[in-house]
Amino acid sequence: MWQDRTRGEPLSQSRRNFIIQTSALLFFGSLAASCRGLPRQGVRHTDEQSEPTLTPPPGAETAEIKSLIDRAQASLEAENASTGAVLSDASYLPAHEWPRFRALIRRHAQPSTTVIVTPQEPGEPLVVNGLVRDRQGAPVSGALVYFYQTSARGWYSDKAPHISGNSGDQKHARLFGYVKTNNAGAFEFHTVRPAGYPRSTLPEHIHVEISGPESGALVSEIQFADDPRLTAEQRVASANQGFQICRPTRDAGGVQHVSAEFRLRS
Repeated sequence: MWQDRTRGEPLSQSRRNFIIQTSALLFFGSLAASCRGLPRQGVRHTDEQSEPTLTPPPGAETAEIKSLIDRAQASLEAENASTGAVLSDASYLPAHEWPRFRALIRRHAQPSTTVIVTPQEPGEPLVVNGLVRDRQGAPVSGALVYFYQTSARGWYSDKAPHISGNSGDQKHARLFGYVKTNNAGAFEFHTVRPAGYPRSTLPEHIHVEISGPESGALVSEIQFADDPRLTAEQRVASANQGFQICRPTRDAGGVQHVSAEFRLRS
């Protein structure tokens, strides 16, 4: 029998109901608080207050994505169309991570210059000028240059800093582009300055992958000499890996510029 311990008398039915309801509220409140620290299915969190660290790679094309990619293909196959015009068009942003869209941009890569961000992309505008040489130092014409990077937030996706799966960032980064070197071995792309990864000490960087028209290839990075994360120790490690440490300059309009030179390997 339920009793009031202070009085030694049986509890009334209303008092019993109050105790049962209060106990239930305390139990489920405690359970909810403990569950708030658990990550949702498919999204990794490092702690209770953190933002997500991973997002899954894109799956099968939805009807909307298929329509966007088909429209991009029609645009690129039209006269005077460019990959820069497609990549800088905000209406195509939802398709950027999908393999068929990326293959389309690669297939239609054009010489000299491209744009990989929309006018609305947050961050400091940046122009990258590159020169590709072979092992003997001669300029390489027609080399295919692939580059991808984080946003000014340090994220490869618009959903999380990194994309899961095999080489997820390389295969699906939202900010990416392809360009071919011109007859002088030069290329240029317009973007925003990337940020370093959240919860990391790695320097800001742009990934660059180059393949020669006949032979020779290179996987490298562009880093920034004024980046506070680029410590003396990190500079040595970057130099040993053949990364390009570039010192930004600013034009009269405040746009940052960097120049990098790459030497292909066998």
